[in-house]
Amino acid sequence: MADPSIIEDELANSIDKARKEITVLFTDIVDSSRYWDQYGDVKGRLMVDRHNRLVFPVVDKFNGRVLKTIGDGLMAVFKRPNDALNAAIAIQQILKKMRDADRSFHAKVRIGLHTGMAIVEKNDVFGDAVNVAKRVEDFGDANEIYLSQATAEILKGKSHAFHKKGSFIPKGKRDPMTVFRCRWNEYKDFTRGLKLISDFPLDSREKGDIVAYMLIATIVLTTLYFVYGRYVITDVAIEAPMEIKLLIMNPLLVVNIYDFVIPTLLCAVLASALMLMWMKTIPYVVMRLLKGVAGFGVGFVLIYWSAIQFDISFATSPKQEVGRTQARFVRLGPDSVNAIIGSYVQGETAYEFFKQDVIVPITNAPEIHRKLRFLATKDGKGQETKAKVLAVWQAKNLAKYKPQRWYFRLLDLCAVCLGCMGFVSGFMNFHISPR
Repeated sequence: MADPSIIEDELANSIDKARKEITVLFTDIVDSSRYWDQYGDVKGRLMVDRHNRLVFPVVDKFNGRVLKTIGDGLMAVFKRPNDALNAAIAIQQILKKMRDADRSFHAKVRIGLHTGMAIVEKNDVFGDAVNVAKRVEDFGDANEIYLSQATAEILKGKSHAFHKKGSFIPKGKRDPMTVFRCRWNEYKDFTRGLKLISDFPLDSREKGDIVAYMLIATIVLTTLYFVYGRYVITDVAIEAPMEIKLLIMNPLLVVNIYDFVIPTLLCAVLASALMLMWMKTIPYVVMRLLKGVAGFGVGFVLIYWSAIQFDISFATSPKQEVGRTQARFVRLGPDSVNAIIGSYVQGETAYEFFKQDVIVPITNAPEIHRKLRFLATKDGKGQETKAKVLAVWQAKNLAKYKPQRWYFRLLDLCAVCLGCMGFVSGFMNFHISPR
C-alpha cells in the first residue's frame, strides 16, 4: 500500500506546478432578487439566461474562459489583465445596448477584477485570487467596473481610464485593500461584431448533439438515396449515357475510378471537425432541422426495417405497388458489365469495394438485351449461369434474361409518411436549455 505522505507530496508538487498568474472576473446582476420577486421565476431565469448569452461571446472574444455561472452572475478567467478589463468594458457596453434596444430588459451588473497567483485546473480555479476578485465585485455598484490595486498597477501604462475609488477590508483579511473604478463609458465601442441576440450558442454539449444529429442525418439520407433516390434519378435521366446511369446507381464506383476520392472525403471530414470546433454559434433553425431529420430516420426505420426484418410478405410484395420506374435494373458482376458497355468497371481496386455485383439500368436497346440473354444463358467453368436481378431492394433470381423494374410499394409509402411525422415531431419538439 502506498505511503500517504508520498501521495500527498506528489499532489502538492502537481498543485504547485498548476499555480499561474491570472486575472479573475466576476459579474453579478444587481437587485436580481427584487426582479425575481416582482416578475416570477420564469422571467427571472430568462433574464439570467439572456445575460449569459450576451456575456459569454464577449468573454470569448477577449480570450477569456467562463468557468462557471454563480446564481445571477458568472466567473471568468483571463491570462492577461488587459483582456480582462477590455472584456469587462465590452460587457457593460453590450448590456447597455440591450437595455436601450429592449425596455423590458433590466439587467444591470457590477464587475470585479483581480490579478494574482491561483491554482488553475481544467474546469476550475482555486486560490486567494478568486476570493479577492469576488470581494472587489461585492464592493461595486450597478453598471460599474472595479479593479483591485494589483490589477490597476499592471494596467497603469495601458492608457486606461480609471481612478481610485476607496478602500475596504475584505472578509477574512486584516489589511485594507484599495479599489479602483474604471470609467468604461469613456471608451470606444468594444462590441463591434457581436450580436445583441446571437444565434444558438454552442458548448461541448450542443456540439455533441450536432455530431449525433449529423451522423443520423447522414445515415438517413444515404439510406433514402440507396432505397429510393437513385432509381428516381435514373428514371429522370433515362436518356443519359450508360456511364452516368451506372454512377447514379452505384455511387461508390467513383472510388473505383478515381483514387483521389477517399483522401478528399477524409480531408472534408477533418475540415468539418475543425470547423465544428471553431464554431461558436449556429442558426437556431439548423439545429431544429437536424433534429427533424433524426426524427424522420426513427419514423422511417420503425416501419421499413421492421417489415423487412419480420418478413411481412404482404408489405414487401411488389404487388402492393404504388408506383414503378420506367427503367429496368439487373445486378451483374463487373466482367458482365464490361461485356455489355465496354471496359468500364475494374475487377479489383486498392480499396476492394467492388468484388460484389453492380446494378445496371437497362433501356429497350436491343443490343444490350441480346448481350444480356447471351450472358444469362452461357454455361461454363467460372462463368455466370444466370443473371441476378434487382427487385424491391433485394436481389432475387428471376427469369434468366428478364430484368425487373423497381417498385414503390405500399410499405414505402407508409414508411415515408411515418418518417415525415417523425420529422415534424423532431422539428417542433426541439428545446433549448437555459444557460
